[in-house]
Amino acid sequence: MTTYALDPEPAGATGDIVAGDAAERQRDRILIGKLAESGKARRLWLDISGEQVVAVLGKRGTGKSYTLGVLIEGLAAGQGATQLAQLATPRAGLVLDIMDIFWTSRVPLSSTGAPEVRRQHALMNNAGYAAQPLSVDLWIPAGFERPDIDPPAVTSLTIRPSDLEIDDWAGLFSVDIYSEPRGMLIADAINHVATLGYTKTDGSAVNPDPEYSMGDLLACIDADADLQANFRPDTIRSVRQRMASYAALPLFSGEGTPLHELLRPFRVSVLMLARAPDALKKVIVAVLARRLLRERRDASFAQKRLDLDPTLSPTDTTQLQDFVRQSVPRSWVLMDEAHVLAGTDEESVARDALIKFAKEGRNYGLSLAIATQQPSAVDSRLMSQVETLIVHQLTAPRDASVATQNIRSPLPTRIRVDGAECEVESLLRRLGQGVATFSSGNAPSLARVCITAIRPRITAHGGYEA
Repeated sequence: MTTYALDPEPAGATGDIVAGDAAERQRDRILIGKLAESGKARRLWLDISGEQVVAVLGKRGTGKSYTLGVLIEGLAAGQGATQLAQLATPRAGLVLDIMDIFWTSRVPLSSTGAPEVRRQHALMNNAGYAAQPLSVDLWIPAGFERPDIDPPAVTSLTIRPSDLEIDDWAGLFSVDIYSEPRGMLIADAINHVATLGYTKTDGSAVNPDPEYSMGDLLACIDADADLQANFRPDTIRSVRQRMASYAALPLFSGEGTPLHELLRPFRVSVLMLARAPDALKKVIVAVLARRLLRERRDASFAQKRLDLDPTLSPTDTTQLQDFVRQSVPRSWVLMDEAHVLAGTDEESVARDALIKFAKEGRNYGLSLAIATQQPSAVDSRLMSQVETLIVHQLTAPRDASVATQNIRSPLPTRIRVDGAECEVESLLRRLGQGVATFSSGNAPSLARVCITAIRPRITAHGGYEA
């Protein structure tokens, strides 16, 4: 077993280390693991009393997805103190699961299950952990269900077409809205349906409807006199065919799933996205991120009026209290393979929405946790928002360099691995499986980066090859 010795002491002399909240309130915290350094046995907790952005980095097979699962379990552990977490503030979790590996967070480990479950149970049991109830719900975009293979009790997610922004439509159709005829046709159709209204070829008028459906867009494309006059028949036919295919998707039917159903206090929802095409996947993520930011902004504003406005009447107070109570709670959004949705290689509505979420969300009670095996491929604007960094083994020089540059805690004055001195990037290459460095810019009492052995999970880990 590799031995790690770092100087000075990471925090205090004894006891658990709790880091992640600038005010060090320790009101809400999730158990990450225990120090993997020479010296006293000490547990490490992530203090989530304040909102933050967390990044989990590591090459394939070193434990990054496993660590994200540890965070999910902590958020789903329920109100009060348990072996996994101490939670007092109502918070929800939303996992954007683009690989469909986190649905297993609903599968408890058991000594009598399948061989893989028994193997994972032995790791949990040998470390002194026990199974406990967790609150995890499974969701999938409507139309992508597979009842023959899906686990039980999966809920379908729907989205209102009117929640899509113009760039979302550009992504769905793979067009430039501002220069390509198909893009301009889509933009005009949306503007006519949602804002201006239009005149049909038979002379009748159609009033605008901001809450439009896919059917409304198709009707406009078929009958709007201006569109028929200004665009070629082959352009109209091309857009109509694609629009009809999206209109047929159950995802875009109905009123759209209310966020307060998707995000409930002390529960985690895993949204399985692997079956959705990439363009649609990015639009779903962008729409949800923007809606969550918007709804939490309003809830936060209402709460601040309750806290600070001395002019409120009893009626105003009751109305605001009802609004806050019915709003989406403080929430965490978690996602693996962040370089897929927020990468540097191409424009993406998901990337832009996630960057905005990271920059503004903490003001409204929103936190973000991302994981990636390619930190050098994640947009630097997103990485710049990271306050807490958990780094598993990285061997690619570019990735190790990005990780080192984003470390928020002071560096150790001395690092020894198996008795030999080394630098930080060398340390990252020599971390064992399930071992990671932990640093946080929101940790005044954390004297330096520390090395952590991630705790065993109590639910099945789905991130293995099958």
